[in-house]
Parts: sequence; structure tokens; C-alpha cells
Amino acid sequence: MTDAELTSRLHTNLIAFKRLQTERGSLRHLQLPGVDAFALPSYQDAHFQQVLFTEADALAAALPALTDFYRGLGLPRWRVTLTPGQRDATRVLGARGYRPDFTVVAMGAWLHELPDAAPGVPVETVEDMGDLVDINLQTYGAEWRDILAVWQRPPLPVPVHTVVAREQGKALSCGLAVDVADTAGVYLVATHPEARGMGLASAVMRGLISGARQRGCTATVLQSTPAGIRVYRHLGFRDLGPWEHWVPPQGP
Repeated sequence: MTDAELTSRLHTNLIAFKRLQTERGSLRHLQLPGVDAFALPSYQDAHFQQVLFTEADALAAALPALTDFYRGLGLPRWRVTLTPGQRDATRVLGARGYRPDFTVVAMGAWLHELPDAAPGVPVETVEDMGDLVDINLQTYGAEWRDILAVWQRPPLPVPVHTVVAREQGKALSCGLAVDVADTAGVYLVATHPEARGMGLASAVMRGLISGARQRGCTATVLQSTPAGIRVYRHLGFRDLGPWEHWVPPQGP
């Protein structure tokens, strides 16, 4: 039960999460041997364009097709994600003029290692994801509207489980889990800006963890914003190391 195994589970889960968005909305997907590329053509920012791969050799073979895919969609920049175990791909990317741009902290936990604690604040599992979309829009901004809108379109994907925390009937914090095999990937955890510091995100996470246990999951994984790291560490999540994101050179 190593960090490398949790990292592998997060990588697999993230691809499944993005494929769900592809099936439900405007996210575009190019699948090549050992490589998955996702694009949101309505946004130019590289943050919304992501390449995930299994082996450096597969990535090297796919780079020309990836360039054609993104440039064909009118996207000048995209990001290639490297987990801590994929640093050998830096040579491949560097030789093509790619450079590191930013990192994201990956975290995970084996559920038997986490305390079985009550949320502390009432939370509920919901099928209507409208509150989740609204809270994330208020947290991250209107530029996320298109990519979040896919979660408002029925029917709800079977492996998605949404938890909401309310105060006086108003939804103030939320998050969702996507199950892949026996791993629950956690996404879109957000708290209304006016309700931060009240422990609501921790309550939502405990609700998601409890639900994952009930469904028979053995692990949970996520990627954290800088603001969320302290919350997840307090809950017992391990730091799995930074995931690097490399961007291509400016093209003609």
C-alpha cells in the first residue's frame, strides 16, 4: 500500500472523471495508445487542456498528433501532466521545447487508515447537482461555467456521488466523488466565500469518506488547491508529491 499505488489510482480516476465530462458536455477527447488528451475549445487557457499518459515512449510517439489535435481546435497551449513516477518524460518534453509551468499537489489515503469521524455539521447526499455547480461558480469564477454545466444535465452518472453541507437550509459547501473500481476520487470541493472557516469543507469530506466506505471503496484520492492542503492533511490524507504540468513552446 504505497504512495505510488495511490498515485496510479488517482491517475486512472482522473482520466475516468474527464471521460465523464466528455460524454456529458463540450470537453473533447483524443485517445491514443497510452495517451488521453482532453480539450475545452471554448477556453484558450492551457489549464483547461490536459494530456495524461502512461509511459514516456507512448507520449513521445503521440506528441505530433497532440499538436495537431490542439492546434486543429484553435488552441495554442495545453498542458502535459507528469506524476512523480513519470519524471523520465521530462527529457522527451524538453527535447520538443516544452517547459514546466506549474505544479498541483496530489493527495490520497487508504480508508482503513482514516478515522471514522462524524461530519460534525449536517451533510446530505444529493442527486440534484445544481448547488454544487453554483457554489463552484461562486468560488472559482464564471470562466468555469461551461465545464461545470455538464453536471447539471441529467441523467446523473451512476458512479458520481455528491455531498452538500447546509446552514439554515442554504447549501454552503459541496464536493463529489467518482468511483473507479474501489477508489473514490474527490473533485469540486468548494465552500461559499462567505462561509469559509466554519469547518464545512471538512464536514463535506467526512461525508464523502463515509459514503465511500459504505460503497466498499478502499482508497480515496484527490488533487488539492493550496488552500485545501491543510484541510486534507488534518483529515489524514498523505501528500503524494507534486504533479508537474508542462506546456509547449509558443508556435507560429
